[in-house]
Amino acid sequence: MAEFTLNWQGQCIRVICPEEIAVDIEMLFGRLVVGGGTPARTVTVAKEGDRYSIDDETADTVSDLARSDLASFLMDVVIRALITDQSRGVALHAGAVARNGRVVLVAGASGSGKSSLICWLVENGFEYLTDEIVLLEPNDASVVGMPRAVVVKPGSAELIREMQAFRDARTALGGTHVMIEPPASSASNGPMPVALIIFPEFSLGEGLSLAGPSAAECGLKLVECNLNARNFRDGGFAALTKLARKAPALSLRYGGFDQLEGTLDTLVGLAVDGTLDGERMRRFLMGLARPSGAPTKTTPSLPVPSAVPAPTPIRADRKSLTIGMATYDDYDGVYFTLQALRMYHGDALEDVEILIIDNNPTGRCATHLKALESASTDYRYLPSSERTGTMVRQKIVDEGRGEFILVMDCHVLLWPGALAKLRRYFADNPQSCDLLQGPLVYDDMKKLASHFRTDWRQGMFGTWDLDSRAEDIDAPPFEIPMQGLGVYAFRRAAWPGFNPQFRGFGGEEWYIHEKFRRAGGRALCLPFLRWLHRFQRPMGVPYVNKWDDRIRNYLIGFRELGVSVQPIKEHFGQILGANVAEPLIEAMVRELDAQRDAVFDEPVSISAPSPISNDKAS
Repeated sequence: MAEFTLNWQGQCIRVICPEEIAVDIEMLFGRLVVGGGTPARTVTVAKEGDRYSIDDETADTVSDLARSDLASFLMDVVIRALITDQSRGVALHAGAVARNGRVVLVAGASGSGKSSLICWLVENGFEYLTDEIVLLEPNDASVVGMPRAVVVKPGSAELIREMQAFRDARTALGGTHVMIEPPASSASNGPMPVALIIFPEFSLGEGLSLAGPSAAECGLKLVECNLNARNFRDGGFAALTKLARKAPALSLRYGGFDQLEGTLDTLVGLAVDGTLDGERMRRFLMGLARPSGAPTKTTPSLPVPSAVPAPTPIRADRKSLTIGMATYDDYDGVYFTLQALRMYHGDALEDVEILIIDNNPTGRCATHLKALESASTDYRYLPSSERTGTMVRQKIVDEGRGEFILVMDCHVLLWPGALAKLRRYFADNPQSCDLLQGPLVYDDMKKLASHFRTDWRQGMFGTWDLDSRAEDIDAPPFEIPMQGLGVYAFRRAAWPGFNPQFRGFGGEEWYIHEKFRRAGGRALCLPFLRWLHRFQRPMGVPYVNKWDDRIRNYLIGFRELGVSVQPIKEHFGQILGANVAEPLIEAMVRELDAQRDAVFDEPVSISAPSPISNDKAS
C-alpha cells in the first residue's frame, strides 16, 4: 500500500491506497503532498477484486466503485476532509488564478462554468491556483487556493485539451467528469489580494452579457459559496462582506470562449495590472448593468404562442392508469420520455392515458407540447400556470382519470419491462395503500440507489443510498424511509396530497412518504421499477429554484406532521450561515403562524429535539 500526507492551510490528512492508485493521488493532489504534520484523519482506499472502496473514518464508506469512478469520489472525500474542520479562514466554492501577485476569483455553483473559465484564463497568461476551493483570510480579504486537478465535463475537456497550457497534461476519468492535471505555477503559495470577482454563467449558444453587481449583491452571492460557515460564530459573514466591499465584481454570461477574447481579457487585465483601482473598476463595471427589462439573450428565439394552447379534449371517461408528467419548457424531456414509453413499453399501454401538465403554457415549448396530441390518442395536454413547482404534480392526481397513478419526471426512462410489471402489481394489489417506487439507475447502467437515507446534505433532507435487496430485480418489495420523486406510483384513492401551501421546489421527499405511513400505508421499493433520470442540464434550468422556497416547504411539511424544525434551522445555518439562516427561518415561522389555517397543526418549538432517525432502511 502507498501512503501520502496531504496538507492545506493547517489541515492535514493521511491517504492510504493500493500502489496502482498512487499515480492518481499525485495527479489529483500533487501540490498538496508535502509531507509532515500530524494527520487529523485517514482516508483509506481499499480494493477487492476489481472494485474499490473509500473510508474516511467519519462518513459512511463509499463502496463498489469501478476504477473509472474512483477519482471522482476520492476527490470529493479528500476535499471534504480538508475543509470540514477548517477555521483559519472562510472556505469558498470558487476557482482562482493570479498575475502580478493579484487574484481573479471565479465563484459560483457547480455547473456554472467555473473550471472552464479558469482554464481559459490560464491559457491567457494567468497562474493556476485552483478551480474549486479558496480560503479567504478573515482580516485582509486575501485568498489562497487549493491546488487540485481541474475537474470538467467531457465536452469541455476536449476544448481544454486543445489549449496550449493543457496540451500535455495527464488526465484521469472520474465518473462523468475528466480530471486534468494543471500546469506548473510560479504563483505564491501564500495569501494574495483579490483584484476582481467573476460570477460566471455558461450556456451554450448564449450571447455575451456583462453586468456589475453592487457590493451588497456580491456579498449575497459569496454567502451562497460559503462551505464552512458552521466553523465561525458569524458564519463568516464579516469576512465575506469585507471582500465584497473591497473587490469589484463582474457577472458574466456567455456561450463560448470566442466571445471572451478582446472583452473579458481586457477587463481582467485592467483589474489585475492596476490600471483601474478597485473603486474605479467597480464604478466602471456597474455601468455595464443591463437596463431594466433589457433582453438577456442574443440567440434567435423560438416562436412563443400568442395565446395559451387549449387543453386536449377528454376522449374517455375513465382509464386504468394515468402516467403523468409536469414540465416547464422541457419539450425534449417530454418527447423522449413519451416516445420511449411507446417504443419500449407499448404492450403495457392499453387503457392508459399520458397526461402532460405544462407549467409554462405561454413559453416556447407550449405549442409543440400541444401538437404531440396528434401523435397519440392516449396523450392529453393540460396547461397550468397558476402554481409553479412541487404543487403542479398535484394536478396529475386532480385531473388524471386513472384508478392508479404513475408520476414521472419528464426526463425519465423506465427500465425494460418495468411498466408491465407495475401494472401486474396493481392487478395483484387492487386495494394498495402504499407509495410505490423503485431504484434509480446511474448513467453507467450498473450502480443503483434504492432510497434516500434520512440525512441532511447540501440543502436537502435525504441522501442517495442502496439496500442490497434492490440489486435483485426479481426480489420482493421492501420498505424504505424515502426516495427521490423522479418516479412514484399509487392507487389514486390512497393519495394523501401535498400541502397546498407548498411553493416552488423542494421539501416533498420524506414528507409525502410519512403521510402515506400515517394513513396506514407503506413506502415501498419495488426492485423491478428501475428508472434512469437525466440530471444534467447543460443548456440551463428555465425555472427558478430558490433557497427560501425550499426552506419554507420544509417548515410547512415538518410542522404539518408535528415534527421539530430544529434540524432545518441547524442544517441551513451551516450552509447559509447562522446569521443569515436564523432570521430567515424565524421570519418564516412568524409568517406561517400568522397564516395558520386548518391545514396546519399547532406550531412546534424550533428548539425541540428531532425524532427523525438517521438509521438506514432495514
